[in-house]
Amino acid sequence: MSVLNDVWRLIKAGGRESARTDYAEALRQSADLAEAMAGADPAAPAGTHGAAAANPFTNLEFLRQAIPVAGTVVALAPTGQVLGDVPIYAVELDVQRDGATVYRTTYQTVIAAGALHNWQPGKVLPFRVSPTDPHALMLG
Repeated sequence: MSVLNDVWRLIKAGGRESARTDYAEALRQSADLAEAMAGADPAAPAGTHGAAAANPFTNLEFLRQAIPVAGTVVALAPTGQVLGDVPIYAVELDVQRDGATVYRTTYQTVIAAGALHNWQPGKVLPFRVSPTDPHALMLG
């Protein structure tokens, strides 16, 4: 019986929240975001965590298929973009995959000030790379 009570409480809370929603403002924010994304460089790395997506199931599928590699930091520079208060960096990496030649790519990610020491040139970090796109990387 308590499950039905909880469902009823959720329905009532949803109704109250829906009454407070400013749909015109939500549409304006969506339009602003769409315009900002339309001006994005399609050749630039997407996202703020390399190949990671907002959908956790997409990330798990990527990790399942991806190949472990080592990425050596060559350089890093802020992109000028921020996520919250945290800057997004473009990290230039030399990627070494077993049995393959080293290649250079750029990995775009948020890096908190307290973690910058882990991203200095010469540091070797574990990544996963897509078997079909050598520039699609995910940390880990």
